[in-house]
Amino acid sequence: MEVVLVLLCLAIAGRELYLAFERRRSPGAPEIADIRTQLRALKSTREELDGVRAAQLEGLDRLSREQDRDRETLGAADARIRSLIAQINDRMVPDVNARLTRQRETVEALSAEVAGLRAHLARRLDDAVAASLGAEPADLVGGTLTVRPESARDALTGPYERFATHHGLRVELADGDRLYLSGRSPRALERDFIELVRALRGEFAEDTSEARTLLDGLRDADHGGAALGPLLVVRTPESLVCGVLPLAELLRPEGARLLDDPPAAARRLRRLDERRFYDVPARSALNG
Repeated sequence: MEVVLVLLCLAIAGRELYLAFERRRSPGAPEIADIRTQLRALKSTREELDGVRAAQLEGLDRLSREQDRDRETLGAADARIRSLIAQINDRMVPDVNARLTRQRETVEALSAEVAGLRAHLARRLDDAVAASLGAEPADLVGGTLTVRPESARDALTGPYERFATHHGLRVELADGDRLYLSGRSPRALERDFIELVRALRGEFAEDTSEARTLLDGLRDADHGGAALGPLLVVRTPESLVCGVLPLAELLRPEGARLLDDPPAAARRLRRLDERRFYDVPARSALNG
């Protein structure tokens, strides 16, 4: 029994020594609490850092998505702008160029007309100077060139002026379809044109090439005609006739408007004396 008690006491003493030794090796409770506090703080800081990092990543993702949407929007706007520029180039630029071309042509035509008016005025002043010195006044006659379509009139301008030049006339001024020519008296032209009608009828040989060129050009028109002093050429869908009107008839107010009604003008020519009238045959016969 005593032995057991002794052993029990030794065991208790050994346990106390071990516990005392362990207490010396382990930190105290305040240190452990401080360490635990620091650990919790570190954990909290890490969680905050993770939250900040997650928020920053989310912000970066959102910014990237917004940038992608902005790029898409800018791309769509850029495509729309390019489309609008292409439409403007396709629709407006040709129209603007055409308007500028028409304006330039109008300015050029007006410049040419002003130059012609100045030249005409200068010639008239020269005639007035010559008349003041005792010369005979310059003779003037009226002319008309009115055909449809308008392209046929453009093609006839040259032959008409060459025909007038062939008979000693010069165009002083053109006002639409109306022309004013100088160089020959109406009386002299009446005699020349009666001889021309006879030559066209084949009564005698004479150079009628300029007249035939004018007649061929008028045959290409749908309707209308040309007048040069007393000479009148009328084109209708059914016929091409020419004749020399009496000078007295040209004095009437309606004399300057005969070509306003080509069929009526053709009927008037057919009532003329035979030596003043010529019914132009078909082109093959005319050229023959």
